[in-house]
Amino acid sequence: MSLLGCSPDVQSAIADDLNNQSFTFTSGAVFNPGLTNIATTLAFSNNAANFTLSSASGAAAGTNTFGNACTLTVLVSTYAIGAGPQVDDAIRLFPCDFDISNKVLLIGNGTTTATSAPAVPTGA
Repeated sequence: MSLLGCSPDVQSAIADDLNNQSFTFTSGAVFNPGLTNIATTLAFSNNAANFTLSSASGAAAGTNTFGNACTLTVLVSTYAIGAGPQVDDAIRLFPCDFDISNKVLLIGNGTTTATSAPAVPTGA
């Protein structure tokens, strides 16, 4: 059964979809309110177990876990308080879906949703 208007190519994101890929969003509000209207890139590595989030105002990195959502746990951050994610933040992205045909990441956090530009390989 599929939802009306949803592509059968859209599925819950898995490590194979995200590993060694970066996804750019026109606004990082889905990650932190301090990133509203600031272009933000989310990159995955180490079988998508690690992430780096970066924008003009800073960067954060940590671990990613899959389940009903993608959960980004911030271990390091250069963002000023109020300007982006801080150490020990857990960013729960639900949905955390991957559109296979378009190679885009579709994510949400509460009432905020975002769709990335097509994935860009980051290398091994």
